[in-house]
Amino acid sequence: MIRNMKTISTPFVSVMLALAVAACGGAGTKTPANGEQGSGGPGGSTNVYPENGLPKDRKVTLKVGFFESGMGREWFDYAMDSFKKKFPNVGFEVVYSPKIDTITGTKISANNDQDMFDLFSGGIPGGVEPVVAAGKLEPQEELWDRKAYDGGGKTLKEIALDGEYVAAPRVLGKTYALPNAGTSAGLMFDKNAFEKNGWNQNPKTWEEFLKLCEDIKAKGVVPITFPGQYPGYLDYAFGVWKLFELAELSGNLKKFEDDYRNFKLPQHLAPESVERWKRVYEMGKKGYFPEGVAALNHTQSQMQVLQGKAAMVASGTWVQNEMKDSTPKDFKWGFMAVPMSSKPGSTIYARLSAGNGFYIWAAKPELNKKWAKEFNVWLWNLDIQTVIAEKGGMLPVRKDFSDDPVRAAKIQDAPKAMYDYMKTNKVMLESGFRNVSLTDPAYQQSNKVVTEAVTQIALGKQDPMPVLQEAEALLKKAIEAQK
Repeated sequence: MIRNMKTISTPFVSVMLALAVAACGGAGTKTPANGEQGSGGPGGSTNVYPENGLPKDRKVTLKVGFFESGMGREWFDYAMDSFKKKFPNVGFEVVYSPKIDTITGTKISANNDQDMFDLFSGGIPGGVEPVVAAGKLEPQEELWDRKAYDGGGKTLKEIALDGEYVAAPRVLGKTYALPNAGTSAGLMFDKNAFEKNGWNQNPKTWEEFLKLCEDIKAKGVVPITFPGQYPGYLDYAFGVWKLFELAELSGNLKKFEDDYRNFKLPQHLAPESVERWKRVYEMGKKGYFPEGVAALNHTQSQMQVLQGKAAMVASGTWVQNEMKDSTPKDFKWGFMAVPMSSKPGSTIYARLSAGNGFYIWAAKPELNKKWAKEFNVWLWNLDIQTVIAEKGGMLPVRKDFSDDPVRAAKIQDAPKAMYDYMKTNKVMLESGFRNVSLTDPAYQQSNKVVTEAVTQIALGKQDPMPVLQEAEALLKKAIEAQK
């Protein structure tokens, strides 16, 4: 079902459905990066690591900005410890923060290369594109051709899950943050509550889905919640993947995909977009979202499901790990995607992203950048991928991860629920990537218009059409300015 080179394909699912996942990987061999012999002195040092050609006798400390999110930090601390054991001349100085993007943004604005992180995760205020355009980030595209430490001589591209390489976030065709984990998203729910109430855990059509919402509401429970403080969370259930689904249903997929990928108008006023927001608006008028949604943050909305106040939350497979300290012992997460079709058996589109990577600051010393890249490759080791799956609640990036059933058992219930859903439904995974980047301020303004209206639309209090018209006008301005 691969239609576009960058679309994440269902072979990703077939590899992971076996859930025969493995444990720790040993250190393999790897040729020196780009044939280099390190930079340990005039003419290169002979005292180098055979795995990568980097010098053993030069101390390097990498300054790291770490986005402390639902994954936690245990996996990262493990990765650093194992890296330092293998390469004792390399150390780390880490700033952990759930708001690392704010810290990073401040450092970028200060334009002090010495004070800047060598590598950092999380978002970049204003987007990645302007920073790339300014030459501030180090390209990492070549790392896909590096041999994995425990890959039996295979490159990262060769061991990556089907679709991982082509779906990785890129700017102008280059990777700037090598992915080390994957996620999926949709509607996460309490399986026990669904079973107790006889609610449909796998609606096959839009009509069945609406009936589910009505059945839930009849029990005095909110059908769907999401964090109004971060309204983009609603996209996890009703995002761009649903536009692809609607386009396929109408026979317009080829044109829609070309228009969407390349920012050809209409966008906000495309039939698929209008239909998507119309459905959310109608659901809002029926009271399927909580009245106080605007005040909720992401943990509060997820807590509503844990407390039985809401049946489903728009979130991702990381939710189990993010809420582990608040989750009742017998709680079990379920997963569903929203079906847009009226015909059972139609393709259901769901989100999958490949990311969680670390950017590298381009103005750092060459040796620092080489070790930073080396660490990004190290994060693909099977033992680290196992900790990412078990402790971080994320999806592994390697297709050989499923070769060992011991590892398979360590994938958390929420990701497993996603796999179970894909076993019984015809699912297409979509990353929502674009072929074109827009940098004109009107583009961000266009997105802001929609984002600020989401909660009111979801409450049935704001007709989406005026919002979409305003957003389309701003987008048109941005596209014209880009030309």
